[in-house]
Amino acid sequence: MWWGIAALALSVGVLSLVATLPKSDPKVVVLTHVAAKSAAKATTKFPVIARSRPVRISIRSIGVNTNVGTLGLQPDHQVMVPTNTRVVGWYKDGPPPGQIGSAVILGHVDSTQGPGVFFALKSMKAGERIELVLSNGTVTTFAVTKVVQYSKTSFPDRLVYGSNGTRALQLVTCGGTFDHATGHYESNIVVFSQLVSVSLPRAAVRS
Repeated sequence: MWWGIAALALSVGVLSLVATLPKSDPKVVVLTHVAAKSAAKATTKFPVIARSRPVRISIRSIGVNTNVGTLGLQPDHQVMVPTNTRVVGWYKDGPPPGQIGSAVILGHVDSTQGPGVFFALKSMKAGERIELVLSNGTVTTFAVTKVVQYSKTSFPDRLVYGSNGTRALQLVTCGGTFDHATGHYESNIVVFSQLVSVSLPRAAVRS
């Protein structure tokens, strides 16, 4: 189902087809990057994390502290997007944050009412922290490794949503040039991050 993911359009309104999007944005722009010295490979020792959906996300560096909903695929294989610009959504067909694989959280950059929850996502720097609270009380913390802008015509589905053998978290929003004709941005901003710490709920620690 990878082909449907590439067409996601995180703006308010109906999702547009990739073929209708303009191509003036560069295909790839690396906004920040650092060698991931603390990247958590699959062999890194972390506590066992039960499958539990994320319910809260906090990113102090850009002032984000909001609820996390769940997102699936639409009948046409397009990824759903949050219906509210102030909350984000976790792609529920992937792993929860902290398990092996790529957890993906999507949020809007803005709307006609003003900035959205991920408005400042493109300004994040390598090493900054992202904290997720899961529904069972587990807290997982991730460190940013890079921030990249991808043209929607060349969105790297497998890189963003694939397992890649690590405990990864990707944050996705819109960016680049806004096309007034279609009402959508030409690109997506993707923040890549790796798990650096896990805090289990007290009941789990005692057991």
